[in-house]
Amino acid sequence: MENEKKGIVFKGNNEGLVIVIPDDYDFSKAKAEIEEKVQNAARFFRGAKIKVVYRGITLTPEEEDEIRNVLDEKSGAIIESLSKDDESKLNAFIAKRPKKVPVSSHKLFFSSDDAGPCKFVRSTVRSGTRIEFDGSVVVIGDVNPGGEIVASGNVIVLGALRGMVHAGSEGNRDSFIYALKLKPTQIRIAEAIARMPEGSDENKICPELARIKDGIIEVEQV
Repeated sequence: MENEKKGIVFKGNNEGLVIVIPDDYDFSKAKAEIEEKVQNAARFFRGAKIKVVYRGITLTPEEEDEIRNVLDEKSGAIIESLSKDDESKLNAFIAKRPKKVPVSSHKLFFSSDDAGPCKFVRSTVRSGTRIEFDGSVVVIGDVNPGGEIVASGNVIVLGALRGMVHAGSEGNRDSFIYALKLKPTQIRIAEAIARMPEGSDENKICPELARIKDGIIEVEQV
């Protein structure tokens, strides 16, 4: 029922992208909707190397080639592969939220592994603004939808994170993302990608930390 309501759904996993296609779709409808979604989200994929898997209807090799061509042309990403996914592999597409685990703030922000340059942004990152930095980025303010931060180190947002953030952009899987309110359109750490679950309280301030564990992005309250 969820797929019928939402149509085609894009999900990030630790290797790239999962495309969930409702079973009642035919190929033409699936191709048109995938093309539209890829165009709308192209800024999140641009320059990335991703593997794509899909669930739902079964495509012929020729139809898979057509979908791959759409992804190549419209996403701006390098599509390494496209194949059908097993249901057992789909569980890694979304950031997990385990029970709250106490974490030392000193350990979080002052690990010796985190030493390096840091850029402070003392304003809200608004839609259309992209910040790239070779090191860690600290935002004293919000990151609005349409705002983007790409850092080779950690990203700390002392406000609401509702845009796109990529920490460890050069492949550092030990990097993390921290925000006082974590509601992003997409987060990436190294090559892992995740979107936040829908339906959480928009008004609640709840500091959270996202980092890679066992190959996927996990989010925990801190």
